[in-house]
Amino acid sequence: MSNVLPGDYFVDLKQFPNNNVSFVWEIIDSLNENLISLIQKSDFPEKDKKETKGLQLNDYGIVSNENFVSVNSFKISSLNILIEEGVEIEPGVLIKGPCKLSKGCKVRHGAYLRESCLIGEKSVVGHVTEVKNSIFLKGSEAGHFAYVGDSILGAFSNLGAGAKLANLEFRTQEEKEGKFTKTVKIPSDGKEFDTGLRKLGAIIGDGVEVGCNVVTSPGTLIGQGCWISPNTNVKKGIYAERKLIRSKNNKAVESDIRL
Repeated sequence: MSNVLPGDYFVDLKQFPNNNVSFVWEIIDSLNENLISLIQKSDFPEKDKKETKGLQLNDYGIVSNENFVSVNSFKISSLNILIEEGVEIEPGVLIKGPCKLSKGCKVRHGAYLRESCLIGEKSVVGHVTEVKNSIFLKGSEAGHFAYVGDSILGAFSNLGAGAKLANLEFRTQEEKEGKFTKTVKIPSDGKEFDTGLRKLGAIIGDGVEVGCNVVTSPGTLIGQGCWISPNTNVKKGIYAERKLIRSKNNKAVESDIRL
């Protein structure tokens, strides 16, 4: 079985709280509970409202009201939030736990981290970018106006301005009323993998470049080193590594990258 394991998309699997899975999307499914466990078991010191100048602590999370740079690593267990040293949080950011902000990452003005977020070392969550139940591996960036839902960004991958990793497929009225639940299924070589997940965004491999205003459909797996041309709508499926993915006749097509 190929191109469904974490190692097919990411080199450094130690960055995940749990990589002992059969399918790469199972990392997303277990992220919430694994993040809570990681944060609660960490030996970083606790901080309270008096020790977090620039951050407003509320029952629902953290709001930044001025620029904040962490001098030392700390956690706020009551909110399930862990912030390592060198993290920069600009004004106007909302963070809900569980959330881990790793060493040297940046969260820019207006960003919204909507629960279950693991932001890796030196990663960037950009201006007016929303992240939900997702992982940014080391050096990954979503710098401007992005949506990242139920997704993984590989190490040193980049989302251009306005990129959207959609995580919820169209629903009927019956689904919205809760009468039944449809799960995301990923087509591959004439068959399909049933993820068992109602919401699944994109798995973006290490070193992938995603152009401005790209939209990926729920259940899109992009191999390492791919480039996606701006304004491309990428349908769900499994894409081989090191390919150029671009729009042609309103369809996403693959070709070899030529530098």
